Amino acid sequence: MMIRRLTIIAFSLLLSTGCAVTHRDNQPDQASPVSRPDSVVLDPRTYAAYRYEIDAAVALYAFGEVDEFVAMRDSIRASVEDLAIAHPFILEQPEFVQLVEGLAELDSLYPTGLGHAYLAEEDSLALSTGAWPETHTPPAVGSLTGAESSPFPTMMNDRIDFWIRYFTGTGRERFQRALYRMQLHRPTIERILAEQQVHQDMICVALIESGFDLKARSYAKAVGPWQFISGTARLYGLRVDWWYDERRDIVASTYAATNYLKDLYGIWDDWLLALAAYNCGEYRVARAVARHKTQDFWSLDLPSQTERYVPKFLASLYIVRDPAKYGFTIPDVEPIAFDEVPVKDATDIKVIAEFAGTTAEHLADLNPAVLRWCTPPQMEISVKVPSGKGEDCAGRLAAIPPEERVTWRKHQVKSGETLSQIADRYHTEVSTLKTLNRIKNAHSIRAGSTLIVPMQGSYTEVASSKPQYREKRRTVSKEAVEQYAKRYEPPADFKRVSYVVKKNDTLGEIAEAHRTSVKKVREWNNLSYRAYIHPGQKLTIYVPASFSQSAAPASSRAATPPSAPKQKYTVEKGDTFYSISKKFNVRVDDLVAWNGKTKKSKIYPGDVLVIRAKSAK
Repeated sequence: MMIRRLTIIAFSLLLSTGCAVTHRDNQPDQASPVSRPDSVVLDPRTYAAYRYEIDAAVALYAFGEVDEFVAMRDSIRASVEDLAIAHPFILEQPEFVQLVEGLAELDSLYPTGLGHAYLAEEDSLALSTGAWPETHTPPAVGSLTGAESSPFPTMMNDRIDFWIRYFTGTGRERFQRALYRMQLHRPTIERILAEQQVHQDMICVALIESGFDLKARSYAKAVGPWQFISGTARLYGLRVDWWYDERRDIVASTYAATNYLKDLYGIWDDWLLALAAYNCGEYRVARAVARHKTQDFWSLDLPSQTERYVPKFLASLYIVRDPAKYGFTIPDVEPIAFDEVPVKDATDIKVIAEFAGTTAEHLADLNPAVLRWCTPPQMEISVKVPSGKGEDCAGRLAAIPPEERVTWRKHQVKSGETLSQIADRYHTEVSTLKTLNRIKNAHSIRAGSTLIVPMQGSYTEVASSKPQYREKRRTVSKEAVEQYAKRYEPPADFKRVSYVVKKNDTLGEIAEAHRTSVKKVREWNNLSYRAYIHPGQKLTIYVPASFSQSAAPASSRAATPPSAPKQKYTVEKGDTFYSISKKFNVRVDDLVAWNGKTKKSKIYPGDVLVIRAKSAK
């Protein structure tokens, strides 16, 4: 859209300006000379300032500051459009073209880079067009329809049929797009599945997780084609940081996913339970198995999302097996082929692209795991380059001196540190740091905040982190899972209730309303202390058989009225629960409960707390 708008501006301005110049050329007696279009050149510092602003916007996106990112991106776009109107002859200059390409990079980050690109919305879309079968009959098992070695025989019941009707109806176009992307990556994934001795049918896990969008990101902050959350990703050898996210790498994430799926299968020797655990966690499935005393997936009471997930997988698998039967065609597209080049230093993507005989944009498409404009410092990665270009690219990279590997770094401000000191350390200017980090007042930086700094190539460091995703890591123990499940069998005088999370709910409020602790709610639902809850999520809670929410005494509730308005508070250096409670005139007990913490929990500068404030002091 940005390029289209600038093209329209360029066409209209050049047309009108060209007519004016022609008119003046026909009147040679005019005193004032006519400037040639190619003589209009803007100060290079103007372009440099825009480039720094674009980099700062990228940093905001990486830090999760989406609102600020969008505001800055739109501000840059408006300014560039004003620049084009004021100086129409710059539209053909290489520097301006690069500036427009930089804006296109920002547009590619949002909204496409945020929301789940394929199936995060599928449940709500499907449920809006048809009623979900709350009760169901056990599936009728049919033939394997040409997939004799598959662990998934063709079976059918109301819930599988629900998804088939959706995929062949309202969701047809979305499913067809996913099939197209599947063909782009299919040879790569199938090669790894075969190497890992996992059945080829499991490719459909990535289909329903992300539709093979390598940049997919869910509301639960799961990322990549196999939708790993950061904790599980790291357990299976994937590196996730500001520079690099291997969850978005088709090779690395597929190795990690196959290792995880094999571990899950090893717990129960059942692929349906493994799939359920891939969706909601092995401990939650283990508790359901222990509670119902069966390993039959269709007989378990699991979170609604998981009860939909496994039938969705089966429906997609049956369509992929026999697309013609359901009115689909597998697109005849050329798969993405690539060579892998080991890169051990921070190196500009444009340099690698040049040596690989391609564009920086194409190289970025091949390497969505590289989040910045250069490969990560102190990390060895495999950069994908066009097929046939790997050997030559590797040789040319090895020959370039460090100072040409232009790099950037994150710097965490230390107590007492000034912007001038930071600029001196990295041999740059204070004005550069201010522009890049949108700092208005050089004296306003805070200890603990993070800055983006340009760094001379000679200061790059040798790689200390190497790929680990091929290593077999057994992180799921059958014995530990079974023991964990037994530990949470409720006492005889307790009953199990389900609670559906509402907008603005916190774990502290939910636990308090059910007369239990946040710790127990986390344990019952296998929620880590970094896990998020979201509206619509179903939580399992155990309460005394006589418990009634309406009969709960008011004294046991938070002292601050539930109707008190919520606000967010960003923790500052030196803050404690006690000092914050005094600042907002609330109880410490209430404060920790609202935020799902205990009095022993640690808080850090930058943490965001929810507060139902009476009045701030």
